[in-house]
Amino acid sequence: MRSNAARFQVDSDRICLAAYSAGGPLMTLGYDAKRPYVRCLIAFYAFLDIQQSALHRDNEPAERVRAYSPIEHLGEPRANAIPMFIARAGRDEIPTMNDSIDRFIARAIWENANVVVWNHPQGVHGFDNQNDDARSREIIAAALAFMKEHLR
Repeated sequence: MRSNAARFQVDSDRICLAAYSAGGPLMTLGYDAKRPYVRCLIAFYAFLDIQQSALHRDNEPAERVRAYSPIEHLGEPRANAIPMFIARAGRDEIPTMNDSIDRFIARAIWENANVVVWNHPQGVHGFDNQNDDARSREIIAAALAFMKEHLR
């Protein structure tokens, strides 16, 4: 994105990383102090701790699984400071998804991280394009407002 900023007419120093579902580990890129241009993070129904995933544990070294688990970075200065927007689907049926999110939220609050949480009680995995309802629209609008605020 940064190398194509002019082409896309965006400011290369104002980027928000958005992670959905299995993309949650990509949030860890925003915790890197060498990436100050990442101004905020958004996670929609995303795995925020892959250490509980047998797929990851069985196929990756433990240190890599830990490094790419956003929950493990909470408590670090950059991870606590960067604004994070977490959207949770109350009826997510992906195994261990909500457990991962719930533990992340609890730890983020315990670490006093800069986090905003939105829950869709009736939302399924992918609620932003699966649940055509007022709560989905409210959460999407809140995510857009969050980006607008933090990318100024």
